[in-house]
Amino acid sequence: MAKAKPDKKTAAPTKSSILRDVRGIVSKVFQKTGDDPTVDIDTNQLKVSRPHLTSGSIVLDYLIGGVPNRHGVPPCPGWPKGGISNIFGHESSGKTTVALEAAAAVCTNGGVVCFIDWEHAISPDYAQALGVPVDDPDRFYLVQPNTLEQGIQVLFACAKAGVDLIILDSVGAGVPKQIIDQSMEEKGHLGRVGLVAAVWSSVLPQLASDCAESGSHVMGLSQLRKKINTQGHGGDDSTHQGGEAWKFYTAIRMSFRRVMSIKTKDYDALAHKQIERFTSAQIRATVKKSKISNSQQREADFHITFGEGIDNCRDLIAIGSNHGIIAKSGSWFQFEREGGSILKGQGVPGFRQEVLTAAGAYDELAAKVLGAIRTGGAGSVLAVADEEDDVEIEAGFISE
Repeated sequence: MAKAKPDKKTAAPTKSSILRDVRGIVSKVFQKTGDDPTVDIDTNQLKVSRPHLTSGSIVLDYLIGGVPNRHGVPPCPGWPKGGISNIFGHESSGKTTVALEAAAAVCTNGGVVCFIDWEHAISPDYAQALGVPVDDPDRFYLVQPNTLEQGIQVLFACAKAGVDLIILDSVGAGVPKQIIDQSMEEKGHLGRVGLVAAVWSSVLPQLASDCAESGSHVMGLSQLRKKINTQGHGGDDSTHQGGEAWKFYTAIRMSFRRVMSIKTKDYDALAHKQIERFTSAQIRATVKKSKISNSQQREADFHITFGEGIDNCRDLIAIGSNHGIIAKSGSWFQFEREGGSILKGQGVPGFRQEVLTAAGAYDELAAKVLGAIRTGGAGSVLAVADEEDDVEIEAGFISE
């Protein structure tokens, strides 16, 4: 029997028509459910910043995604909506302060926040001092779960509902119900090694999908811990809480490290005199992973004033000095305001006080500094200015 000859009139499909056919097939498959996964890319979106939540820190906003892209637009100057971030570092490195500052900023801008506190250690007084509306349940929701699973249930409910910011403090502090239910004799002996990490490994893929759909941002805080059985093997012997899955499903991973503790004169009621005490810390933030901008491996320093939170004013002074917006002569700082008036102060603490108390001075300085870092000088813009009037020591684990 003779073989049928191919129809010469039938043209071979082109590459472009193949994708059109596939799109049509996919559309028909998902037509009944209304859940078509096809994405139409709008290139105009590349010329505007991605939807984001401000961090409450000028330095962190710039570091995360404030460096202009090839279109001259900051890709994402803040925590990305619809994404997951992971902040890790040693104790007293500012992780919870940064989370509370972000919560305060979100609530101030009309958003809502859920704080899942597995550590049962949040200070409502400190949170309120930073601007978190702890007394408004319509804007701030605090949960202190008894088990890891209980907190995760709340997490998914918030993520699916579209809560703007969900803070997890910390991802390794939740105790699985399996451990809770053990007797005292069993604890520490029958627990599965890596159980917490295994739970997060199964949770994070679905959580990433839910956040992308609802626009929620989940911020997981992790402390560093010593690895088991690594003594004498060399290399890095520390690891972050929560397991390796946090590396894979996050849009932003950032490490915090206290590099300096700063002493200034402060009144001591017991001694009834001014004494030197630690009043602030310089924190170095390093972007370990970024899927939203070219900030990979960038680092910058910001300041935290104990009891007050992120010190944007001190950071503005440092950046303004680098750009020549603030003139420095010896220990004196000088800022020429609009209209020609001069604002002067001795030392960073003295000049900072002048900026904060003079009407409109902080806003003027912030506008000039933000304008400068948006137009150039990114290489050294975030370096910290010398502070000869402060006593500085290398960071130890000094309680904030």
